[in-house]
Amino acid sequence: MNINSSNPDGKGTFKITAIGQKEDTMTVFMEGKVEGYGFVTLTHKYKHIDHGSCGERLGGTVIGSAEAILEEGGVVSTPHLGTFTRDGSKMKVSFTDYVTNGDHNFVHFEIDLIEKQSDVSFWSLK
Repeated sequence: MNINSSNPDGKGTFKITAIGQKEDTMTVFMEGKVEGYGFVTLTHKYKHIDHGSCGERLGGTVIGSAEAILEEGGVVSTPHLGTFTRDGSKMKVSFTDYVTNGDHNFVHFEIDLIEKQSDVSFWSLK
């Protein structure tokens, strides 16, 4: 299967509503609208992976879930599991999801922690 990264099947914008930090894990809560899915809320936990003794938080794993209230009023949800990289306040996150309506997507987030916003794009894997 080939994915044309310049032509996603849908896009969206999220606002970060809260950020928490505990040891090497950052929890982020977001909400926003996504094409084809309506209003979406999500929670992600970003666990940093150490790179030697430098202690820099350059990337790691992400685990979380999302719930969407569809335009027609139905509700779907999905787990998230993937990886992220971080450069200062900017993060790039990639994962696959499997939505309760049967959709299977590759998802990419670009997050700005200072601006407290994120852009998301997804590609259908069906």
